[in-house]
Amino acid sequence: MRKFDSIVVENQDGISVIHFVDDKIMDTKRIQLVNDELNSVAEENKTGGLLLNMENVRFLSSAAINKLIVLDKRVKSIGGQIRLSNLRPEVRDVFSITNLDRLFSIFDNSTEAMKSFATRKSPKSRDQE
Repeated sequence: MRKFDSIVVENQDGISVIHFVDDKIMDTKRIQLVNDELNSVAEENKTGGLLLNMENVRFLSSAAINKLIVLDKRVKSIGGQIRLSNLRPEVRDVFSITNLDRLFSIFDNSTEAMKSFATRKSPKSRDQE
């Protein structure tokens, strides 16, 4: 995985765990940079998952949130999934007020989010075969 300017990416069991460098994602150029880098990770990961650990993020502009919605659609279209974790209360409130907590799978911490990916990959039961 290559080095990025606005995010830090680590791979854990086929999941790209992404940490944001900035605590405020609101400048148009920075939003585009974050978007480009997230899309690059999604393309490299293909059908795996993306875990967006947002513990450093204190503020997201509406434009940044829109980019996350578009990214979610793109990742789902190639068979992947996105999870969000470690949202600060003020950021989580925005997701709740806008009903985006229904679109995104949001977890209190990265451990819970990682476990949710594992359940997604569980083998089919005999009844499903």
